[in-house]
Amino acid sequence: MRKLIEFSESEACLPAEKRFIQNCQFDLSKPKHRRMMEMARKVREDGIDGIKIRAKVSFCEPENFHDGRITMGKETVTCNFFSQISDDRVKGIYLYMLTVGECYFSSEENIMDFLYADIWGSSYVDVSTDLLIERIKCDMSRRYENEEELWLTPEFGPGYFGMPVSETHKFYSILNGDEIGCVVKDSGLIIPQKSCTGLFFVLSGKELDVEPECLHCAGTGSGCAFCAVRGRGISREDTI
Repeated sequence: MRKLIEFSESEACLPAEKRFIQNCQFDLSKPKHRRMMEMARKVREDGIDGIKIRAKVSFCEPENFHDGRITMGKETVTCNFFSQISDDRVKGIYLYMLTVGECYFSSEENIMDFLYADIWGSSYVDVSTDLLIERIKCDMSRRYENEEELWLTPEFGPGYFGMPVSETHKFYSILNGDEIGCVVKDSGLIIPQKSCTGLFFVLSGKELDVEPECLHCAGTGSGCAFCAVRGRGISREDTI
């Protein structure tokens, strides 16, 4: 399965605003913060035409995972942490690439407009990823309606769990990222910058042990094997 998914800006608007307020740590009971929020809403209104939420999702069968590697066509996605996942537990894998485009702003000379537009973009990415995960869970429910004790793992992807950022090129190739307007630079950076990519395993049986530190690890693949928290896991999965 390789599917194009789109969300309207209106679907993400209210939760994105809530996320924006949290990110800015605004207390709207304070007059100053209310004035700042009014400025921020004006930035969103002016740049709203640039917010276009699109994602590509691909589902691959358990057979695509073997010995800690995901192979799809000519591409092989690797990550040190995959060695902790046994082949017989993998029931499927969802890969995705998502972009929200860009919240346009009038001029980089106005530093506050630039800052607010950037935070709006990040807020829309966070909310859109949550919406996409809900779609994936719905697909899981249909695909595995007769199976029990299935778990959607935490997200793996370039820059997480020691996976090199350069792996972004493989996700782009597998998912045809150009179909949602994305480009990947030599460094692995996705353009538009308010974009992300990753994957989720569907596992059977017990939960996968993952340390909280690993979920947001900025370490390199070579350092992962020597991480002090490796192997001391706690459960962080969502169940269906």
